[in-house]
Amino acid sequence: MHDRRIWIIFTIIFVNLLGFGIILPLMPYYAESLGASTLTIGLLFASYSLFQFLSAPILGELSDKIGRRPILLFSLLGTIISFVLLGVADSLPILFLARIVDGLSGGNISTAQAYVADITTKENRTQGMSILAAAFGLGFILGPSIGGLLSRYGYAVPAFVAAAIAFVSLVLTYFYLPETANKQTSSKKRKLYFSLKDFIDALTHPKVGSVMTVYFLLMLAFASMQGTFALFAEHSLSLKADTVGLLFGYLGVIGIIIQLFLLRKLTSRFSEGLLVIVGISVMAIAFGFMTFARDIAHLLIAITGLAVGNSVTNPVLTGLVSKLSDQEEQGSALGMFQSLASIGRLIGPIAGTFLFSTYGAQAPFFAGSLLLVWAAGIGFRSLRITERNK
Repeated sequence: MHDRRIWIIFTIIFVNLLGFGIILPLMPYYAESLGASTLTIGLLFASYSLFQFLSAPILGELSDKIGRRPILLFSLLGTIISFVLLGVADSLPILFLARIVDGLSGGNISTAQAYVADITTKENRTQGMSILAAAFGLGFILGPSIGGLLSRYGYAVPAFVAAAIAFVSLVLTYFYLPETANKQTSSKKRKLYFSLKDFIDALTHPKVGSVMTVYFLLMLAFASMQGTFALFAEHSLSLKADTVGLLFGYLGVIGIIIQLFLLRKLTSRFSEGLLVIVGISVMAIAFGFMTFARDIAHLLIAITGLAVGNSVTNPVLTGLVSKLSDQEEQGSALGMFQSLASIGRLIGPIAGTFLFSTYGAQAPFFAGSLLLVWAAGIGFRSLRITERNK
């Protein structure tokens, strides 16, 4: 990918996700310092996902109507405000307000994906999406480590540093990222508010419905794992927090290697539908293997399978949604796509912790394996047919 704009958007997303990664692991401790209970901490995380779920389709449609740059700038400004609110928070209501503001303005992911769709052809779009996914992974690898170091000086310090990093991303977007969307291409009049009917229509769409359904099941299973993995590692394997952090870092490194260096070769040799089916199947096996993990060696094998399957499946599914959607509706389609991710991140951790506390440490991974088998079945039945209609 030799287009400079790809690497500018990579830098913007990396810097933004670096700031997010700095804050994410510190949030429970920050909330506890303000007197939050375990349930309140769960609601704090859910509030972000809920409001992002509501706003992502709206911001996606707006990016089709008024352009990508204004929405990216708005989203980054909201991120800066939310981090500043975190830094000055001295009560739980302000902490909730910070997460709600970040969720409402959190349209930068789908808008960045729509931007990549604008500047790539259908032949290299999946590779473009994989570069974005690598930016995500790199931000999440470095962010938590930096946040942990900065937390020694107080929880407000990482929040202000994250705000400064987001400001850098805002400057890069304003000065170096040109507009790409042709705002006059669509004559359709679409509603600029969230509609449950529109969302259901997307799930049942003859072209993208199966892709979105597969993605939702994938995110639901993966979010359930993320919400319970540390508990599982501590309960079943007596692993400490620093070891768990290294394991997540290992997962991210594998993802970056695959998405930057291997995915292009895979998509040139195999159909995208086949890659999705194989990737989800590998993840389903890894989830099942994790239920029987009794030492760190077995856990590493399972994590490797998760990393490989997710690193292949996620950008390919994103690329498919973009390819199967009309050019003038890239933002709205990818906004709906990210709303599904938000629902998965909203429901997954709650369901996972319920299964963990009710049926045991292995239950969330067994349930996740079943969800992924279901997703692979949907993919096997419909994605190859869908791909032929691109």
